[in-house]
Amino acid sequence: MNICIVSKDKRYIKVNEMLCENGYNSVVTTGKIIPDCDVLILSVRNEFTDDELSEIFSQVTSEVKVLCGNAQKIKRFFDGRVIDYSLNEDFLQSNAVLTAEATISYLHGVTEESVNGKSVFIAGYGRIGKALCRLLSSLGANVYVYVRRSEIKTLVERDGFTNSDLKDCINCKIIINTVPSVIFDEELISMVSNDAYIIDLASPPYGFKNMQRVHLASGLPGKILPISAARVVFDTILCILSSTGKEYI
Repeated sequence: MNICIVSKDKRYIKVNEMLCENGYNSVVTTGKIIPDCDVLILSVRNEFTDDELSEIFSQVTSEVKVLCGNAQKIKRFFDGRVIDYSLNEDFLQSNAVLTAEATISYLHGVTEESVNGKSVFIAGYGRIGKALCRLLSSLGANVYVYVRRSEIKTLVERDGFTNSDLKDCINCKIIINTVPSVIFDEELISMVSNDAYIIDLASPPYGFKNMQRVHLASGLPGKILPISAARVVFDTILCILSSTGKEYI
């Protein structure tokens, strides 16, 4: 099986090494497709522009199997077989744990302080929100959670965390958004202390009306824990290539 990984993401250099170590004929490039390619792998982030994707898929026949993130975008350029490995539940759970761990490292870097004893406001209680709450709490932070749905509020309470109103963020030293929807308006953020740190981990359109004070921290696993992040990607891809994985698109 000839595999071509096309990515500018440094994690995929390690993913390529792991595939080769497991007996696959794999090559990583930033845009040129190898001849006789059977499988094309793109990064989970899909960092290429539309023009770059158009050029990449001009080199690919419809018989090639494509593994990628954001498959709906890829289907605009390719009408063959597409598998979105970013929808794999094991991948999502593992990536959430890595994101939480990388966020703590990121916080240490920007604040130069421990999170122990800090008041931390987290918007959202999905996979990443849950992982953050658990890790921050274990490190001694005082965690406050904002969610909108009543059934999720029940989960927050069941897991031992404090449900909060959105306005409670003004009393916290660290504010972390995980919701890909604008929920923080400018007036609210203007009331947040100037020495507070505001971090957005979500995808566009992010969580803030005005991003001026916000540390945009997307893709932290690949930046801070690249080897571990590569292992999560590799495990997911290997599952699909070995025919034990479900095709998600």
